[in-house]
Amino acid sequence: MNNVELTDLVRIICAGTYSQAQLVQFINLTQKISLGYLKYQEVTGKRISGERMETEVELEDLAIDCIAELFSGDGEGNFPQLKKYYEPKLEENPSITDPEVLILTRRLVVRKTKQELSRIFRERDPEGAKIVRNIKVAIRSSEKLNVFHDMGKEFVFYKNGIDLGDFDPDDSDRISLYLRKSSPPIPEDVLHARFIDIYNPNDSVSSSIRKLLKAVYNLEDYQNYLSVDIVVKLLRRVKFDAFRERLQSEEHVLTPVDHIESKEIESYVGVVMDSIWTKIESQYLLTGKLSTDKAQIYNNALRDVLFDLIQKKDNSSYFRNLKYYLPELTQREYRQEERSVFEYLAKVAKKEFRKHLKELF
Repeated sequence: MNNVELTDLVRIICAGTYSQAQLVQFINLTQKISLGYLKYQEVTGKRISGERMETEVELEDLAIDCIAELFSGDGEGNFPQLKKYYEPKLEENPSITDPEVLILTRRLVVRKTKQELSRIFRERDPEGAKIVRNIKVAIRSSEKLNVFHDMGKEFVFYKNGIDLGDFDPDDSDRISLYLRKSSPPIPEDVLHARFIDIYNPNDSVSSSIRKLLKAVYNLEDYQNYLSVDIVVKLLRRVKFDAFRERLQSEEHVLTPVDHIESKEIESYVGVVMDSIWTKIESQYLLTGKLSTDKAQIYNNALRDVLFDLIQKKDNSSYFRNLKYYLPELTQREYRQEERSVFEYLAKVAKKEFRKHLKELF
């Protein structure tokens, strides 16, 4: 894109006087910026793409997903989010230059991409998102942990009482020496083995991280810090291994009372699903908003949502529940075509199901 065109293009889009070609031109620019940010995150070690082999194609689709909300219209050809962002800046500086508008555009798109990545990550991996949130809370609330950023990644280390002052890991030789930045990173198998030795499933996330980083501090041949990504991966792996071992070692024999209670809870699933099917019929089938096949798929997936609730998987992904019955469903299709109706029905079903459970207990 020629920079001479950019300021005028933004003004035209904000005014709602754009042509289809001009709109496509601006969308292509924002997608390119978003895609560049996603590729940079992949290069620096963050796993943005999913399981597909066509990473490039998936990142392009993801970039479109990330910027899509910016182009949510008001039905009259206007884009409220773009107008709200650009118009005050254009009014404040009537002689704004094209490079300045490009900087503003990059800032807007990267910020939106970060927001959407966070949401997509929570949908794709709710357990991982919970661990990340707990780790960041633990870091903020602990006087013994500190963080720094390098090459787009976030790192955490154990302070061990050191006075950091105006902490900058690049400017201070003393800090660099403390972090052992010239040493190699800890191999994952060494880190995993050390963490297994100190891990206690009854510890809080904060306590687990402090123990881990204190152990890292004592491994003097390696760097004295870890990336937050590595901490998440390690916590997930160790928690899963500990949970699996506990299941294998424990022998839980169901009593007759347990069996009756389980059957009663499961019977409520049928009661709730009968109610939900009545709602689907009246609000969506009779009005033609859902086909019979789609309604049945929703019904099956909603039943799975309730069984997830019984198995204490309340943070399971609605997208994953529905994708089981629609294997070709993408995140973008889910957001655009399925999410509003399916998640509304899921919330109604869960609310009614919890009401029955309260009566039981």
